[in-house]
Amino acid sequence: MKNKITKTIGFTAFTLMMFIAVAQISIYGQEEKEEVLTPSELSAQPSNRIVGVWMTTVTPRNCQTGVQVAPSFQGLITFSMGGTLAEYGANPMTPFRSPGHGIWAQYRGNGRYSFAFTFFPLTPTGVPVGRLRVTQRAVLDGDNFSSTGTFELRDPGGNVLATGCTTSTATPFE
Repeated sequence: MKNKITKTIGFTAFTLMMFIAVAQISIYGQEEKEEVLTPSELSAQPSNRIVGVWMTTVTPRNCQTGVQVAPSFQGLITFSMGGTLAEYGANPMTPFRSPGHGIWAQYRGNGRYSFAFTFFPLTPTGVPVGRLRVTQRAVLDGDNFSSTGTFELRDPGGNVLATGCTTSTATPFE
């Protein structure tokens, strides 16, 4: 008798758990699906026009005179939904470095954006020599953007080692 009651309770508990699991799966399946926008639909959104991958040309400049002080170099920057970015520059002045990571935001509307990122310059053996921070203001003009900004290199103790200015142009990656 005791064994029969135990089996009945066990079967009832198992049946109840299966019912709850099936009910949750059914409810989950009825949730509204998130709309996924294509890259062209994203770029049509006024605040998201910068979202995507851009090929950049960066030119180091003297902050006071605007004169070019080092060779221009190529880079890639990816602006993601939600305001984050990833960057990499092929600068001969920092041939060993980590990828750059940062944030972006629309700035005063009308295709204007601000962004900042940081990366670690490395020795040839991979030891960080400090941290380089870049800040930029960009203006989108059609399918391209141009930006101006500054950089600051700090040693691992936080002491400023170098500062400078840059301009850049960018085209969307296709």
